[in-house]
Amino acid sequence: MKRSEGPLYGALVDALAADISAGKLRAGDRLPTHRELASTLGTSLGTVTRAYAEAERRGLIWSQVGNGTFVRDLREGDRYSPQLDRTRIDLGPTAVPIVPGDVGHLALAAALRRLGERADLGALSGYQAHAGTGAQRAAGVRWLELAGVPATSEEVLVCGGAQHATLMVLSLLANPGGLLVEDVTYPGVLAAAELLRLPTHPVVLDAEGLVPEALAEACRRTKARVLYCTPTNHNPTTSVMPLKRRQALVEVCREFDVTVIENGALAPLVAKAPAPLAALAPERTYHLASLSKAVLPALRVGYIRAPVHARLALEQAAAATVWSGSPLLHELATQWVTDGTAESLRDARRAEATARQSLAAKVLKGHPYVAHASAYFLWMPIPEHRRATGLVEEAAARDVLLGPAHLFSARPGHAPNALRVSLGAAGSREELERGLKTLAELLSAPAPRRLA
Repeated sequence: MKRSEGPLYGALVDALAADISAGKLRAGDRLPTHRELASTLGTSLGTVTRAYAEAERRGLIWSQVGNGTFVRDLREGDRYSPQLDRTRIDLGPTAVPIVPGDVGHLALAAALRRLGERADLGALSGYQAHAGTGAQRAAGVRWLELAGVPATSEEVLVCGGAQHATLMVLSLLANPGGLLVEDVTYPGVLAAAELLRLPTHPVVLDAEGLVPEALAEACRRTKARVLYCTPTNHNPTTSVMPLKRRQALVEVCREFDVTVIENGALAPLVAKAPAPLAALAPERTYHLASLSKAVLPALRVGYIRAPVHARLALEQAAAATVWSGSPLLHELATQWVTDGTAESLRDARRAEATARQSLAAKVLKGHPYVAHASAYFLWMPIPEHRRATGLVEEAAARDVLLGPAHLFSARPGHAPNALRVSLGAAGSREELERGLKTLAELLSAPAPRRLA
């Protein structure tokens, strides 16, 4: 129930959501009456009443006059299917940990019911402004500010998620000089660059992220003057770049007049991260934010924070790619950001990711890897006597899917001997544990003999 800020009723709702996610409260469980809970907590009846009303609005609970208040159930097979194919344990994709009865799905079901009952539903059934409405951009400002990105409505555009944002910004900034990228990076930017026929120029990483001296050398060696990077919760290594390194990186970018595209899709999972590049160098930074990873994958809504002078060009890019985003999804995102649901779901994602990281630490003890405490995956360098690609094949033969490093390598043919192991795609912690135990067994087994 303790939290640094916000009303007590909100803390109570968050505690309910956390207990439902953790399985402490199960579908059908009867909750205390308003008076019983108020007495137990030593708070007012009004606080509990408001908390129960908010929890019901989010779809966490339901009430029946005369019988009481109960935990809602959305786990029946005909209404809930977290993944179509459960025949394999998938430790590959950057997936949000979603389990039966997930609080995000409960909130989504409740929100969709409310949308269906709105008198102005017709207004949400047509097209909308290319960059989003004023209210939607204001919600984008709020979501960005939660991650430490200062912005105004004039600097924010609404888009269809971080990948759509990547394509839009690259199409705006593309030039024959190409794109500077981390030497292991998010595969989506490599795919977008290939689609736009942009050459990529890899820049070395270390444990703290992009190396400023290596960036300066790449700027001297090439004509590329656009950098794509992920300083917070880097994909695939999960590194969080320290503030001093960020400041050094900004100095290099200013020296060589480099424009920065900052991927912030996974940044909300890191509490108290250093200032984003968009805060340190707003005049040259395009920050890409998304609700899909930190809130709910079905919420394909993202925000671009860009220098004001780029506004018109980005609106044209939006028109050329999707013309208009989905007013229904954008309205839902706006409601959730405005009323605090998005922030609460983000906190639930952090908690589940942290629990899964703890599980991984226990199962993979003795097998070195790196990971941030609230990341959805871990990065595992493989000992020289083993091949990561071989481990991927061996795991697949046992119905466990892994992410080989070549998917993230900006240097074709020079991928590190490593794996990215997703902790979020498994349908439950039990399923994740089985998959990780299979990986641990393969790592402990003697390497298969190679044919001469």
